[in-house]
Amino acid sequence: MTKKKIAVIGTGLVGTFHAETFFRNPNAELVAVCDINKEKVNSVAKQFNCKAYENFEKLIKSEDLDAISIATPEQIRIEPTVLSMEKGLMIFLEKPLGKDLNQIKLLVDRTKDYNKIISVNFILHEDPRYKLMKQKVRQNEIGNLVSCFARRRGSRAGIEIYAPWTDLLSSTLIHDIQMIMSINKSKPTRVFAEAVIRECEKFNSHDAVLALMKFADGSIASFETSWVLPKNQPEFLDPALHIIGDKGSIIIEGSSTGLSVQTESSFQKPDMVHWPIIDTKVDGCLKRNLDKFIDDCIFDKKPDVNLNDAFDAEKVVFAMKESINKGIPIDLIN
Repeated sequence: MTKKKIAVIGTGLVGTFHAETFFRNPNAELVAVCDINKEKVNSVAKQFNCKAYENFEKLIKSEDLDAISIATPEQIRIEPTVLSMEKGLMIFLEKPLGKDLNQIKLLVDRTKDYNKIISVNFILHEDPRYKLMKQKVRQNEIGNLVSCFARRRGSRAGIEIYAPWTDLLSSTLIHDIQMIMSINKSKPTRVFAEAVIRECEKFNSHDAVLALMKFADGSIASFETSWVLPKNQPEFLDPALHIIGDKGSIIIEGSSTGLSVQTESSFQKPDMVHWPIIDTKVDGCLKRNLDKFIDDCIFDKKPDVNLNDAFDAEKVVFAMKESINKGIPIDLIN
């Protein structure tokens, strides 16, 4: 089997996880990594025995690649995507797709006739609990959906690490928005959101958000997200998903999957779901989704979340932001 030649643009925390996973994947060849941070990109390139670039345009034009992974901040995600399309590459994109909905729409419109895989990294689809939940909903085991509740609460580290360059809805809650949309047979029609804006005001963002979403079939979904819990809370991330049907329910809670660690100085529930570091290597559903992208490239399979799916979730995120700003429900145009 021919290995897929791939490069990673962006060597922050998540981009480095991308590089590590592709380096370890037996069906992938990590050709290069790219970042404007010269010291960081050289360090990652040395660690994973590949080339280092500081300019993504030079990388895309110079290297013989099959695929590209784009893990830059969302402000600079669209341009490398367009260049990768011009090169005819298969593309793996981090979410969110960008800061401006109109620019995102232009990108989506541009890909309508593109016949190569574009996969967007919504990692919950590779969490075994969510995979089983989707299967049971598809098989009508809990009947018609009535209501859904999603929670994704982070510690105050989110304000310190993420708020300066992204926001709570786009970076965090979008995972649950997209997941709930993926299991509902109908489209969302209306959203209403309220926010607490205190410490994140200087970043033009939100400390906490509560939101409601109405679907065309009459079902509803509610969301809770925040970056305000103490940094010493047992779980760095406190997620949940409750699916209520007219014949049953499915409840997913937490990210530690039952593991707790108590010492003389601390009590922790380590995240065993998203990207746990085990034996010094990244694991969890992030790794599984990256590995799945390579499989999809090899066997020409459809991704769990394509660009249109991601755009639908982005439209809801931007509608929630509009609702917060205007203090009114916002109708969604499909």
